[in-house]
Amino acid sequence: MEKKHAKSDFDESLRRLGGILASPSLVMSYEHTTPLLERSWLRRLGLSKQQADEFMDLLCLHGLLDKGAKAVIEAVCVRRRITPMEAATLLMQGEGWPEDDQSAGKETDVEAK
Repeated sequence: MEKKHAKSDFDESLRRLGGILASPSLVMSYEHTTPLLERSWLRRLGLSKQQADEFMDLLCLHGLLDKGAKAVIEAVCVRRRITPMEAATLLMQGEGWPEDDQSAGKETDVEAK
């Protein structure tokens, strides 16, 4: 019976340790992004490696890496009422990028109504 108690203590300690170690990582992931994380998200969206690299180049060129690819694509989806893949394709064709006075993640026409 002592084994179950010891295993239970170990499991509880492991859960606490996991929470302590995961917390800073989760906070960092919500507050910061990297090209690697953004490319990963773009690949999950369905873009090829080459397309994701091209999109990242454009995202950096427009100075929107800090906003993230998801926020930029999402803003285009909402404004134009299109799918995320259609928005990514449109952006890679050079259309739909937020104007200088309007950044991704700010209020859109749809949200204002």
